[in-house]
Amino acid sequence: PDPRPQEGRGLRDRRVSAEQGHTVTRPRSIAGPLLRLLAEGRGAELSPDPVAFPHRFADPRDAETAAFLSASFAFGGVLQIGNFLSRLFNALSPSPHAALTAVKPPGRRSVAGLSHRFISSEGVYRFLRCVRAAYIAHGSLERLYIAGRGGEPPDLRRDLGRFLGGLRDPWGKDLARERDFLFPRPERGSACKRHNLFLRWVVRGPDGVDLGLWGAVSPRDLVVPLDTHMARLGGALGLTRRRTPDWRMAEEITASLRLVCPDDPVKFDYPLTRLGILGVCTRSRRGVCGRCPVAPLCARRSQGG
Repeated sequence: PDPRPQEGRGLRDRRVSAEQGHTVTRPRSIAGPLLRLLAEGRGAELSPDPVAFPHRFADPRDAETAAFLSASFAFGGVLQIGNFLSRLFNALSPSPHAALTAVKPPGRRSVAGLSHRFISSEGVYRFLRCVRAAYIAHGSLERLYIAGRGGEPPDLRRDLGRFLGGLRDPWGKDLARERDFLFPRPERGSACKRHNLFLRWVVRGPDGVDLGLWGAVSPRDLVVPLDTHMARLGGALGLTRRRTPDWRMAEEITASLRLVCPDDPVKFDYPLTRLGILGVCTRSRRGVCGRCPVAPLCARRSQGG
């Protein structure tokens, strides 16, 4: 088993190594504000975060299936995401795992009219068919992930790329734009926000937010799910100096967070991004910085906050 995370170890280092010689200078006080944010967020209601959907299922097989489906479609507004996922899980009720692995799985009629932003109902159907193929071939998504590693030492970017490649293969050539969005390629620089989010959910925990379903990946090897909130906050808090929201930015932010907790750097993702999701911290909002636990680190805090 992994050792208990050691918070604050390595805080004497003021520079965080990043790719191609870049470094991010960090203040010695980084630990306190981040740990206060983490403490204040404990016990918070999961809604409207899409992680609430896999928490509905007691069976680990259903929770894994629901986690992958929920993370894969976690793009757009939170209400839009929630409405789509509610309809999707209604179509797969009462057990998403059983529905996808049944002798007669959901067909096109089951998801007719079920689309999400630019993903068509045909794209939703093909996506479900790919997930079904993975379950039929490997028994679980964790086993697919392990198979892709092939006995080599863990490398999250490589392993995630192989995992998504295995899922992508049954799709076919049609609707390539939808396919490549739902199964992106980290080796081409994609930040893979939704799939790093899935890994966070199934690897970390259980802690009331993340599910702790997998043992194939260590929390210390995870990379932050880089969405617009994390990219903006990462820059404001000095966790990255990059401006392009890609895999390298995600790694740089993770490296900064690793100074605070080397064994579990991604545990700060949920409380940080929630500041943006709930509208507590936005470009247009002013006057609340004084109540924000990470305001001492923020270069963009309002002068009157």
